[in-house]
Amino acid sequence: MLCEISGYLASHHLAKGGGGSNILCLPETPQWRKHTAVRPPSGWLYGTAYYLGSDYVNFLSTTNTGGRQLSDKPAPCAVCYVPQRSATVMMPAAVACPVGWTQEYGGYLMSEHSFEDTSRPRHPTSYICVDQAPEIATGAVNGRQAWLVLVKVGCGTLPCSQFPNGWELACVVCSK
Repeated sequence: MLCEISGYLASHHLAKGGGGSNILCLPETPQWRKHTAVRPPSGWLYGTAYYLGSDYVNFLSTTNTGGRQLSDKPAPCAVCYVPQRSATVMMPAAVACPVGWTQEYGGYLMSEHSFEDTSRPRHPTSYICVDQAPEIATGAVNGRQAWLVLVKVGCGTLPCSQFPNGWELACVVCSK
């Protein structure tokens, strides 16, 4: 097994509706496309931390943490590949595929709109990579449809020096 990318786990904000429901692996060194400082409707992506109460202290080994407990610590991730199998992967915070992979398309990470109003129903979707030159389907639009919006990054658990707060995340879909 070859691990191509290592970085940070990221997902929606615990207290906000909308956004994405799947956890993503962001690379340690993100790549960016365009950015705007305006605050249009958007989805958000935040770093993910371990949360294990004292009742679970013996469930997971601390061999790889130097004996430090996991709770309230950022969670890392890796994207790995088994050479005998074919794979397609969406890589957030990237504009190019790793060496040896084929880029199928690239664009921006999108999800359902994240609502600050917690009284609204929460319906997170999956984070998806939308081509930077998207197409439009035929059909009518009404006021009750989901809003597919660009995803902005929220720093804190994600290092702000690498992931500036409020920047839109690029993405790329790669195959091998």
